[in-house]
Amino acid sequence: MLDYGAETVNGEIVPFIVTPYCQEGSLATWLERRSDNDVLTLEDAARLVRQVADALQYAHNQGIVHRDVKSANVFIHSTLNGPPAMLVADFGFAQPIPEAWASGLDIRGTPAYMAPEQWEGQVVPASDQYALGVLVYQLLTGRLPFQGNIEQLRDAHLKSWPTPPSTINPTLSPEIDAVVGRALAKKPGERYPTVSAFANAFARAIQPVPVPVAPPMPPERMNVGNVTPPPPPSTPPRRLSPGMIILISVLALLVVLVGISLIANAFSHTSSQSSANATATANTNVTGTANVNATNTAQANSNANGTATANKHVTATANANATATVAPAAQLSGNWVNVDSNTLGITKLDITDNGTNITVHPFSKCSPTDCDWGSQSSQYTGSPFKIVFVVNGRSRNLAISTQGTQITVVDGIHTYLFNNS
Repeated sequence: MLDYGAETVNGEIVPFIVTPYCQEGSLATWLERRSDNDVLTLEDAARLVRQVADALQYAHNQGIVHRDVKSANVFIHSTLNGPPAMLVADFGFAQPIPEAWASGLDIRGTPAYMAPEQWEGQVVPASDQYALGVLVYQLLTGRLPFQGNIEQLRDAHLKSWPTPPSTINPTLSPEIDAVVGRALAKKPGERYPTVSAFANAFARAIQPVPVPVAPPMPPERMNVGNVTPPPPPSTPPRRLSPGMIILISVLALLVVLVGISLIANAFSHTSSQSSANATATANTNVTGTANVNATNTAQANSNANGTATANKHVTATANANATATVAPAAQLSGNWVNVDSNTLGITKLDITDNGTNITVHPFSKCSPTDCDWGSQSSQYTGSPFKIVFVVNGRSRNLAISTQGTQITVVDGIHTYLFNNS
């Protein structure tokens, strides 16, 4: 509102207010002009939700409930630079919060957007959040969550859950289904604490979750394969001085003289021992024959033991390989719960292993209960174990792997960590 006041016209006092002129009209006008398949992009929807939520949050902070949030009361205001601004209008039904609580059977609003408690004459700030959830559903799918006459709409808002948005618009994720579903919860206490919290959750839900990257392996554990290290850098030979050459020559001569002396002494010692060696040879031959026979016997026993050891090693290796194949599959069995209790994606997995196939039964976040994906079975071929589900007409590829006492589940661009309950 730009200005307000009163003027005297023809002798009568006429009150007035001045608001910005929105040439583009309201969101209702925009929705009427577009085709059925022309839905708002997630980025534009998040921007719209943020602006409308900020306006409603400001009103709530002042103790005011709008009571009639709908597409016809959100106006598009062009700006010189950047995207258009969303203006929330028509506070004609607005009431202070204490009066809204005590309104009894004073039912006002637009039936297609009215929260369950509003049909019963009780209005709270969360009622505006519910109406904004209906508007977001409409912008993402091109249709309202409930349709029909007033009685049919009343019954639907009070008793029925809307079809998940991703069923109508397959480009939407389960996280977006969960956020919109919570804003449309039947009881005000089951919705987000504030309308701003709803806008924050929606902004997070449209962001892709980055897949964590494994840290680089430490250098001492890296497998570099059979790579020959480069030779050390060559250094040019040092030139010897004349004095050093003379010293080396003298040392070489001394080595030769000492060698000749040692050879001469050894020859003399050999001659003196020749007779003693002749006597010892006969005894050595007799003893050697016995030693050879004993050695042959020992070698035969050793060969037999070696054969037994080899057979034992082969059997143990085969058993170890079989155990290594079965162990990872068995580790997947159990009832797994997402470590993040506030996750908007997969909340739990029931996995069984019958020795041949692994059966996976996932659940994802929905409101008021988790969505059941059904069960799929597949033969275990290694880690990560991959299995495919079809949810709301879309193929969902899960890759499941063990991580210590936990399991990791990759669902497209989303990665979740689970504990065994």
